[in-house]
Amino acid sequence: MRFTPFNSKPALYSLTALAAALLLFLILLPNSDNASAQQAATATPITLSAISAATWHTCGLRPNGAMVCWGRYAYRGLYGTAPQSGTFKSISAAEWHTCGIRPNDTVECWGHNEWGRATAPSGTFSSISAGTTNTCGIRTNGTVACWGSNSVGLVRSTPPSGTFTSVSSGLIHTCGIRTNGAVACWGSNDSGRTTSPSGTFTSISAGDNNTCGIRTDGRTECWGYNGEYGLSTPPTNETFTSISAGGQHNCGLRSDGVAVCWGLGSSGQTTPPAGVTFTSISAGSYHTCGISANGVAVCWGDNDFGQSTPPTIVSGTVTPPLTPTATNTPTEFCDPARFLNDPGCVTPTPTATGTPLNATPTLTPTVARDDSGAPIPTPTATATTTRADVPTPTPTRTATTVTTSGNAN
Repeated sequence: MRFTPFNSKPALYSLTALAAALLLFLILLPNSDNASAQQAATATPITLSAISAATWHTCGLRPNGAMVCWGRYAYRGLYGTAPQSGTFKSISAAEWHTCGIRPNDTVECWGHNEWGRATAPSGTFSSISAGTTNTCGIRTNGTVACWGSNSVGLVRSTPPSGTFTSVSSGLIHTCGIRTNGAVACWGSNDSGRTTSPSGTFTSISAGDNNTCGIRTDGRTECWGYNGEYGLSTPPTNETFTSISAGGQHNCGLRSDGVAVCWGLGSSGQTTPPAGVTFTSISAGSYHTCGISANGVAVCWGDNDFGQSTPPTIVSGTVTPPLTPTATNTPTEFCDPARFLNDPGCVTPTPTATGTPLNATPTLTPTVARDDSGAPIPTPTATATTTRADVPTPTPTRTATTVTTSGNAN
């Protein structure tokens, strides 16, 4: 038997080629970490020309006029879908609805339409302000038109006559600046939020429980509820170029672009980021947003629904996408003490053994008890019955006999 020696060179070449191919495969193999890093590297902050912070969502306008919103009900709203095309000149977001002005100056609103607050009238407008229970805007002729709740004690959607340069709708009241600079407010005057001071103003903002304005000399003045957090007490020795009143806090911009906020700051809504200057600012209920000097949207405060996380641009696409999702259902939050007929409240279904909702209460009679705690019996009145077939007895007079002593003749 002839032995043939083993030639190792071809096998060595094969193993070398296989190892090279495997190494190349591992290098080119995508993984989630690399993909995330690459995506994060290509994500750029979104730039805006206008911004409006509400309660659970925020909306803004891109430089080309396209609308972008983020947070809860950002596009679907409540029982209404936001427009998915076209451009806007201005935008205003409220708790349950949003309104904007189209390039042709017409108003379009979407979201929850209780009291008709999202049913905009026809005509052309120069500015718009969406409040919690109503919406107001300034028509191109300078007069104010409001729609929504007009109930006594809530907000009167019947503005005063005359012409205005600005208008702002709050929780249950509205304020505006007349063409002569004087302030006029209407709606609920709870805590004095519609008792405006005299003098002239250049800017005004109506919040949930108070109103703030900038006088012509640059001083800031607020009126309405103050509370333990000094909601209506602006910081001293500060002058602002713009101001925004929110839920329980206010924010203003100094002439150098620095944001200053005061009031309730439980969610960080009164703590703007250090070292950032802004060109505009908007105070929501529990968060605040602004546009930085380089046009980037910056938010701080409550972020439970992503309302403080502006979208980014990834490969030319806005993230999160503009398309409304079916997961935006009114089941996450309920605050009936703050919002009248809160559509976000989910009414529990009564069980078979429970008391039905809205049932007429059963009155339990109060039982009188003695000192020992024993119930005291209620006296029973005895009724007297008169029978018709029994004659009423006639009283009988009794004769009196007088006896005289002595004999009779």
